[in-house]
Amino acid sequence: MNPYDRRRLVLASIFTVAALPALWIINRDDAGSAAPALGAAGVPQAGANQAPSTSAYTPNEPIFLDGPPSGADPAVVDIVIPPAPSATEARGRATFRRYPDATSHPCTTALAPWGKLLTVTNTNNGQSTTCLNSVSTPLPAGVDIVLHTDDFALISDLADAPVPVHISW
Repeated sequence: MNPYDRRRLVLASIFTVAALPALWIINRDDAGSAAPALGAAGVPQAGANQAPSTSAYTPNEPIFLDGPPSGADPAVVDIVIPPAPSATEARGRATFRRYPDATSHPCTTALAPWGKLLTVTNTNNGQSTTCLNSVSTPLPAGVDIVLHTDDFALISDLADAPVPVHISW
């Protein structure tokens, strides 16, 4: 603390010590005690010989807000379920792998016949690509088709793998 702040603190303390007794002396005759008057708090004071009036608490009646009348009964909601895949379609989950030869757009799945050109459509965004079911490698658990990394990047972000896909041939 610098010297100026110390002087200010000492001066404020002196004024406080001097002001509090002065206020007490000035207000000591007002209410007959040191307690604050009830009128200052907004509570009416009872007379000297009267007891304060008390009454039993009775709550107000509840208020009900009026709103629009309820609508008609809800109608039957139709739920659309897509048809089952045909003999040349399948649904599954796709992931990616970098194959050595990317020129033929290889992919691996057991859901389609060997050597067929497959159309793989991401069901989340509708993007599609084609690949040739030509490489037989083991599929990871929970995955139905493995695409070449470049082909997978055309239908989804690599960070989203595995993605739900629709496979047709």
